[in-house]
Amino acid sequence: MNYDEFKNHVEENIKGFLDESYENASVQINTVIKNNGRELDALQIRKEGETITPSIYLNDIFKNYEQNGDLDKVMQQIADTRVAADRTQLPISIDDITNFDSIKGKIDCRLLNMEKNEEYLKDRPFTQVEDLAVVYSIDLGGNETDGKMSTVITDNLMGQWGISTEELHSVAMENLENSDSKFMSMRDTIVALMFPDMDPSDPQIDMMLPPMDPDKAMYVLTSDDKMYGAKLLLNTEKMDDIAEKLGGDFIVLPSSVHESIILPNAEGISREELEGIVQSVNSTVLEPQDFLSDNVYCYDAQAHELLRADHYEEKAAEKVQMAAVGEKESAYGAKEAFEAKEPGAEKKDAHRERKSVKAQIAEKKDIISKTAAEKANPLKNHQVEK
Repeated sequence: MNYDEFKNHVEENIKGFLDESYENASVQINTVIKNNGRELDALQIRKEGETITPSIYLNDIFKNYEQNGDLDKVMQQIADTRVAADRTQLPISIDDITNFDSIKGKIDCRLLNMEKNEEYLKDRPFTQVEDLAVVYSIDLGGNETDGKMSTVITDNLMGQWGISTEELHSVAMENLENSDSKFMSMRDTIVALMFPDMDPSDPQIDMMLPPMDPDKAMYVLTSDDKMYGAKLLLNTEKMDDIAEKLGGDFIVLPSSVHESIILPNAEGISREELEGIVQSVNSTVLEPQDFLSDNVYCYDAQAHELLRADHYEEKAAEKVQMAAVGEKESAYGAKEAFEAKEPGAEKKDAHRERKSVKAQIAEKKDIISKTAAEKANPLKNHQVEK
């Protein structure tokens, strides 16, 4: 059975796996554009009188069918997913969704690649941050067992609210400040993945993974549920806390739309080499829908601003030029502001630091590979439509 035959079979037979309350439900499969231009086929089983119904994406479900070959089992899983959505008590109604004051506490945001989402952004409000786009959604609740539900805010819905994109962005940023996050060292992240049942302070772990020098450590920043955690790069309060912990400006590697890797700005490695590492991970490990950017970013702690690394270098060069006008002492150039600042040992230190960063990125590749299946679970985290 090919994919088109599979879709037709689901559309024609899915109600046979549901109870009698779905007897008069309508069944439709619509093609929708998702993150990074990915086209997905969304199954919607809408009961009579329903204004909100979940979208169950069939593309990855078909891959599961190809692997196990049990069509009835897959059909039952789809039906169970739809029933689970009925069990989930949404904290809001359709009337709430159309009332901005009722819904604004549940407005969330996501950080996406702007160039790859040109079509996706056509009917959605967004705010540009460098070469990235902030889009907005409504958290409709749910849980880890049955999945979480959300709906992306469209221009039409924002028009019903009678607000501007600037107002929407302001509300989303305010809510983001109150969201939970995880900021862990790369070592602790690896320990949590490889030894989930062990106490992180267990001496045996130190034998397998020696403690890291804090000045050379890499960190992972993500949301508490590890979904669209790159949005935390927009949380100025959180970013300022990290800057204080790391001693000032820091480097951001866009690991995926779900998380970011943070490096102290003392690393002896060039922007070009970091970009090469990021692009390698993106092209060899990351799922296409999880891609965020091939660029590297820096956080300017003084300006409280996230900048693309090349723009950060330009800004640093401007500061050097301004300082040179009033001072005779030498100043480091833009790249020296980004790289190590010990002239006498620059080449030696750069070589040592490059090896450290590459080794940690390699470990991160393994983490991404091991967690990709969990993030891509086709039966969880559904989109809902009005």
